[in-house]
Amino acid sequence: SSGINAEYGEIESDDTSSIESDLRAESEEEMNEYMRELEEQLKGTTLGESFEKGKDGELDIDFNLVSNILNSFSADSGLEGPASSILASLGVHLPRNEDN
Repeated sequence: SSGINAEYGEIESDDTSSIESDLRAESEEEMNEYMRELEEQLKGTTLGESFEKGKDGELDIDFNLVSNILNSFSADSGLEGPASSILASLGVHLPRNEDN
């Protein structure tokens, strides 16, 4: 049987998996729509040119992430800032740049 268990007021597992599947599909469609809108808004900009690409021509997300965090950390000039806060929350503590 499926549906709500009248005695306990619970949703049975086959209904739960159907609901979860529907929510995932809705969430995925919303994300795809968001990405289409974002691409449309950024179409006329040069933002995409500011990212490094790998040898295969694909966007190197890992490299860009690390590069941008390190640039932000460096711009903090030894003070607390967004990059140092994010890194600290991950348990990463970089030494201050003493070359300046």
